[in-house]
Amino acid sequence: MIESLVLMATAATAIVLEAAPFLLLGSLIGSLIEVLVPERTLLRVIPRSGVGQVATGIFAGMLLPTCECGIVPVVRRLLLKNVPPRVAIPYMMAAPVVNPVVLGSTLFAFQGDLTVVGLRVLLVIIPAAALGFALGNAGPRSVLRQRPIDLKRFGEAEAELVASHDAHEWGGGCGCDHGAQGAGGKARAVLFHTAAEFISMGRFLVFGAVVAAGFKAFLPPSVLGLFADNPLLAVGGLMLLAIALSICSEADAFVAASFASFPVSAKVAFMAIGPMVDLKLIPLFLTVFNRRVALALIVVPVVTVYVMAAVLAVGGG
Repeated sequence: MIESLVLMATAATAIVLEAAPFLLLGSLIGSLIEVLVPERTLLRVIPRSGVGQVATGIFAGMLLPTCECGIVPVVRRLLLKNVPPRVAIPYMMAAPVVNPVVLGSTLFAFQGDLTVVGLRVLLVIIPAAALGFALGNAGPRSVLRQRPIDLKRFGEAEAELVASHDAHEWGGGCGCDHGAQGAGGKARAVLFHTAAEFISMGRFLVFGAVVAAGFKAFLPPSVLGLFADNPLLAVGGLMLLAIALSICSEADAFVAASFASFPVSAKVAFMAIGPMVDLKLIPLFLTVFNRRVALALIVVPVVTVYVMAAVLAVGGG
């Protein structure tokens, strides 16, 4: 029991240390967008058609690669800049996989197998596109969860920081005159928003890391063996494992490749679902987005990836 608890603590610490830099990077990118990129500039480069918007979101990760550990704050900032959900949500789902770094790591982990890379991308872009089209013409801020923060839960300094941050987000004014600031003022504004975003989301990262580490520490290895011989159970088993382990998309291909006894369909499902839904992302979804959108962000990828991977498994893949 003591050994399991030590393993759990070690794994939780490792997840946080692995993910925190990406969350910080995501918060920084989101803050740079907030302070330096005018809303009209973003909106000018977005296509008018629904298909064009979804496609832009799906493939934007090739130009702005972001790990799933930091994607949520970036997308929240894009939505607050009135970027259509048909762009922002597909970007959030697809960018952690459809980017040069992850595609390269997947190709390397599977020894140059382009089929595996192609299947991974396919299993990600289909649910990403489905979510984008399902949102239709929803307003950018209508998909976000608008609830006040209980300042009693924070220290005095944190309370002031987060209160000002939320006032800025929901139109109350943060006192940061972005347009009139010089270089020094803009730099301070970037640091301000980065800190507020990181504080707001970091606690949910820690929570998800602890839960994921608990699965890793207390799930017997023999349980995985029960799933390997049945293709449909193998797909479901590795998907559940991907959700529980919460491995960053830059590294998950190497973990998937290590499951030598599992079929390719199960390995691809593992690599597809993890960057879209895992135990560190679920609390962020439920915190940032309204309940219906958050549930869709969880359910649609899980169902879609399982069905597609199961079809591949039945076909002998």
